[in-house]
Amino acid sequence: MKIFIYYKTDRGYYETAYAHWKKQGGDFNEHLLNTQNTLYCWRREFQKQGHQLEIDIRSSYVLPQTARRHLPLPLSNLLRNGLWVTRLDPGLLQLDLLRKIERFQPDWVFFPLGSSVWGWTLRQLKQKGFKLAQWCGLPAQTMLPRDRANLAYFDLIFQNSNFTAGLRAAGATGQIEYVPCGVDEQRYRPLSLAAAERAPYTADICFIGSLLNAFHSSRRQAVEYAIEHGIDIKVWGGRREHYRHSPILKVWQGEVWGEEEVKVLCSAKLGLNFHMDHAPGEIDHGLNLRAFQLPACEVFQLLQRVPSVAEFFEEGREIICFESKEEMLDKIRYYLAHDTERQTIARAGRDRTLREHTWAHRVALMSQFFQTQP
Repeated sequence: MKIFIYYKTDRGYYETAYAHWKKQGGDFNEHLLNTQNTLYCWRREFQKQGHQLEIDIRSSYVLPQTARRHLPLPLSNLLRNGLWVTRLDPGLLQLDLLRKIERFQPDWVFFPLGSSVWGWTLRQLKQKGFKLAQWCGLPAQTMLPRDRANLAYFDLIFQNSNFTAGLRAAGATGQIEYVPCGVDEQRYRPLSLAAAERAPYTADICFIGSLLNAFHSSRRQAVEYAIEHGIDIKVWGGRREHYRHSPILKVWQGEVWGEEEVKVLCSAKLGLNFHMDHAPGEIDHGLNLRAFQLPACEVFQLLQRVPSVAEFFEEGREIICFESKEEMLDKIRYYLAHDTERQTIARAGRDRTLREHTWAHRVALMSQFFQTQP
């Protein structure tokens, strides 16, 4: 089976790829793809199953990342931002995308959510007889208007939770299948770091992710509560301006990607994890990526409880959950004081993750749906 994947990469990922390329050399596209760990892992696992893939990862036609890599980073970002606000550059990108897909003649064209593809492009592909698939990791009400409008064009939508009702209400008409998130066990694994290497990341608690009030007000309040009660925590992700007038600013460490992200996880005694604010029933299935990345690194996970936890982990033996910020604080203090118990749970979580929750398991499921969808 031939699968074409297009994904629009954001500025932060480009900057990370640029830094790695400047230091290590080699194929810039590989560095760029490596910043998108899920895509990187999907390619590996689909190819293991014998599928032929072409991955197009870029955000500009006139100045794709491979061309901009020779420019100074500030100039590259300035030119890219200037081009994106015009209709010309993204329009040319859509035309070039159509040409590449027609040349490759895939069985499926796969657009992960956030690919910034136009409805016009999807209509052209449908008219030419291509089957379209999408990975959807967000409830419909949190999508950009463009992405909601595009739902109707997809023949197959993979959802990592229970978003079906919202997707249907927003216009999705194709087949919707449940495929949970997984983990790349080759990247997310326990690391033994020297004291000097560990020092910039060391904290009792780490949290990696967004804390925007718009989508994550409950988790933001919980993190602020932990800080205000003297917990040693470091927060990674988001931008400085997101945390003005918040105690989070005192512990905020900036963005983190790739191998450095794994070092952050492995330098903490406990990893906090929350799901986004959601409507009742929307996370009755599935867990987020971090729910599998933490145990894969053999890091003890304290997760804000959702109904789907038992689908993946045995609570009390492989994972510990909490309901309220007060319960969270009590459990943080308890497990920081009980090293052996905490480490035993972390090891059991890793064993379960490697046994059942890698991307190899999930890609096998996606491959099955690709092959059986009429």
